[in-house]
Amino acid sequence: MLLRIISFPILIAGIIYGIAIIYSAYRNKAQVCAEQGSFAALGPLEVIIYFFAASGISDFLLNTLMIKKLKLMEDDKLPGTLVACCLVPSAIFSFSLLHKGAAIDPVSLLSCAAAIAIGSYIGSLMAGKFDGKSIKKIMVFALAASFAILVVKIIITRGAAGELTSLTGIKLIIAVVICFITGLINMFGIPMKPTWTALFLILGLSPISTLTMVLSVGYFGPLTGGINVIRSGNYHKKTALAASTFGALGAVIGVLLAVSISQGVLNIVLLLVMALAIFTMLRSK
Repeated sequence: MLLRIISFPILIAGIIYGIAIIYSAYRNKAQVCAEQGSFAALGPLEVIIYFFAASGISDFLLNTLMIKKLKLMEDDKLPGTLVACCLVPSAIFSFSLLHKGAAIDPVSLLSCAAAIAIGSYIGSLMAGKFDGKSIKKIMVFALAASFAILVVKIIITRGAAGELTSLTGIKLIIAVVICFITGLINMFGIPMKPTWTALFLILGLSPISTLTMVLSVGYFGPLTGGINVIRSGNYHKKTALAASTFGALGAVIGVLLAVSISQGVLNIVLLLVMALAIFTMLRSK
């Protein structure tokens, strides 16, 4: 019951963010038209990105690859854009899982959510103080670290899935501390879903509980950090608009079809996408 109660404010917040992004694009029509990229092309791409994100694949990774390949913006706008893009679709993911009363203990969820929210708010204040080159270096380093963590997780668990639906004692303390740190890092545009996935699986949560934590708890970062992102306006408005409309549609379709990817396949996909993202970031000027 508590999870269902929590789900409604999350959905409402996502709708408010969507209205704010659309209103900002309307007020800055000339800027949006002048931005790189075609809305007609970005829309379908965001549908695809958030359709697969419903399975736990990082939208930050997929959007980073798209943005880099299409050369849409400078690196200093990338973190804010990734956060702005996920505000509406991720609200749909979180609402859907929590409203269904997914198998996760509310104390575990709220503790990790609070840690990510606090870390993300602090991170959103810090991110604007770094230039594009510094942000790119941070992203490459953190992506490489996440890649290594995922490899370690695969080796430790040997592909075996946990069965827990809650975290207690030292496991909860470890999760809260890491969630705070990764929430802060997330606001630099660095994908943390692979790290969160590895964290919760290593701590023994079941695959469905892990997915719920990653898609629900992970949203509390953009939820709080997004305030400063939208306020600053330092994001690619055309891409954020495409994600808030077409991306939201992809999220709905993904949730309704309940796309299911086995843990082994998901690990391989995550590793390949992360490796490609690191390679793309290193090659970009």
